[in-house]
Amino acid sequence: MVEAPRPGFQWFVVITHVNQEKLAKYQLEQQGHEVFLPMVPPPAKARARNGVRPGPRPMIPRYLFVKVDLEEPGWPAIYSTFGVHDVISSGLGEHRKPRAIPTRFIEEMRAREEGGLIVLPEPRRKGQPAPAECKWKKGDKLRWHGPTADYDVIFQEMVDGNRAAVIFRLLGVDSLQVISLPSED
Repeated sequence: MVEAPRPGFQWFVVITHVNQEKLAKYQLEQQGHEVFLPMVPPPAKARARNGVRPGPRPMIPRYLFVKVDLEEPGWPAIYSTFGVHDVISSGLGEHRKPRAIPTRFIEEMRAREEGGLIVLPEPRRKGQPAPAECKWKKGDKLRWHGPTADYDVIFQEMVDGNRAAVIFRLLGVDSLQVISLPSED
């Protein structure tokens, strides 16, 4: 009898209760899981409230990532962890299992980390000169070929000569990002 290879540890998407990302992260780490909660700095225009300055916030509100081996016992405890609402899964009933995401997705986000925060490029500000003529118009659907994955994006505007602001959907959330475009040489 030949056994199928074990998948081993894979990354899964956890949906948290509102504003409970840090609680869920802490609780999952206490269970021995590796957890990734991508954080971004507060918006530049964020003001202090009641004397408290705004701090880092989750990059994708209500979502974090956990690394689990589904062949190991005890992984279903994730569903009943404080702060966890659900895990993105596929299947129904007893066949329902968490759906793994590519490891390269986590690696790409971690590559953007500086000092524990994800650093995103700034889009062009109002008043800055528009870049040279562009062959796309706002709303055009494009296929962006990243270093390890391809993404469907919606073109918004050119930021400078070789970078464009685009919207891409990540885990059901639209995100405005600035990407480098390939040279046309």
